[in-house]
Amino acid sequence: MTRIIMTGNICWNIMYMKDKKSILIKKMILLFTVLAGTVLACACSLKGGGGAQDPGTPGYVQTGFVPAVAGNYDSTDTAVVVKKDTEASKITFLNIELGKCYTLDYDGATSYSDKYGQGIALAQVDVGEVVDVTFMHSRKRLNSLKISPDGFAIKGMTDFATETGGRNITINGERYSVAPKAAVILPEGMGDLMDINSADTVRVSGIGHTIYGIALERGHGYLRLENTTAFEGGWLEVGSDIICQISRDMLIAVPEGTYQVRVSKDGVTGEESVSVAVGAEASLDLSKYQAEALYGGIIFTVSPQTVNVYIDGEKVDISEEIELSYGLHQMVATAKGYETVSRYIRVAEEHAVLNISLEKTDSVSASSAAPSPSPTQGTASGNSVSHGSISGNAVSGNSVSGNVPPMPTIPPIPDPVIEKPEKDISPSDHPIDAATPGKYRVMIEEPKGAEVYKDGTYIGMAPVSFDKSKGTYIITLRKNGCQTRSYTISVDDEKKDVTYSFSDLLPLN
Repeated sequence: MTRIIMTGNICWNIMYMKDKKSILIKKMILLFTVLAGTVLACACSLKGGGGAQDPGTPGYVQTGFVPAVAGNYDSTDTAVVVKKDTEASKITFLNIELGKCYTLDYDGATSYSDKYGQGIALAQVDVGEVVDVTFMHSRKRLNSLKISPDGFAIKGMTDFATETGGRNITINGERYSVAPKAAVILPEGMGDLMDINSADTVRVSGIGHTIYGIALERGHGYLRLENTTAFEGGWLEVGSDIICQISRDMLIAVPEGTYQVRVSKDGVTGEESVSVAVGAEASLDLSKYQAEALYGGIIFTVSPQTVNVYIDGEKVDISEEIELSYGLHQMVATAKGYETVSRYIRVAEEHAVLNISLEKTDSVSASSAAPSPSPTQGTASGNSVSHGSISGNAVSGNSVSGNVPPMPTIPPIPDPVIEKPEKDISPSDHPIDAATPGKYRVMIEEPKGAEVYKDGTYIGMAPVSFDKSKGTYIITLRKNGCQTRSYTISVDDEKKDVTYSFSDLLPLN
């Protein structure tokens, strides 16, 4: 009995092993069949262009699926980043050669890198940057974006203005040219080179010495002075960077921000904190400051003792205390064999001491005759100047830039009498400014009826014109109920009239 049972067990085990082997073989056959089908499907997908059927073929079904494979592209370009739309996952570029815009989609397979090939995030790519891109033209899909290794970028640039009559600009001592189709990028979209003025802070980028992208980093608003009669011809200070003479109901472009604004004339002063927003107009009523004039006494201590001091164009006797009205004054200190110091000083207290120290020149042949300094001579940082030093209590010396009037010629030459145009007449009654004989004119023709300001000074209502003189000017246009706009124009010295027509002012929101 035992023997039969053992034989039966052996037979059963042999049969079980055969069945197990058969099942394993069947499973392997099934696995190979599945793999073969997958390979065949992939081959068909590649042959058919990513599995997307032609919409015109029978049985076409729109699945909305477009495969994105890193490294797949059929086009390359060097372009400027014009816009990043992170909500729609789109980036708009401007081709630097043709000046044409195009938009590409990006996704998780899109790669970004700096000029050295190191990976970066899309957030680190600035609008206005020059980049090298690869993409699938047929699907408008961005494959890769790299900051151009040949490019440059300069951030935080102020006083951006091309040379008169051209598109060249000097930056840090090097000359650059602005490409004819350069991208000028404003918050509201693409703009023009004239939309940028000296009150703006911009970021420029390009290749070599050609600028292809100009992006606005910090915009400007406007400061309007009202009831200016008592202060006309006096001084306006906006923070520490803008100093200009006050004209009737002036309107000047000011970088966005909050400033201490000071006005002064003949000892009458006023000061107030003013906030300026981008594209908006802030106003300051000067009638509140019409009060009794104040004066302060200034005692000068000088080195060397041969220093001659000129205040507001007139030589003063510094052997005794000098009485000056409160406010801003132009001061020049000069001596034979020493560098000249030219500064603006502000008198703010009843008594003060002003210390002046000049540095020797390389040559002792310098003339002691009074100079005709430029605004940049003696530019200061704190209480030091490049050609000497000035310090004192209650008398501050300003380092100025931007809208800075030139220092006077010494001995002084009387300022010409300028007839200011009437502002309370209609455009139809307002004649074009009378032309100076022998002078060519700059005409501001459009938009008709808009108030026109040249470098902050009101000149009339469009159409209006002014004498042509080579230089760069900020033209500001204003109309009640509309957004104020300003443009930078470069006027050449060609012997012919020139006309500008600007777009209509947009209504206020």
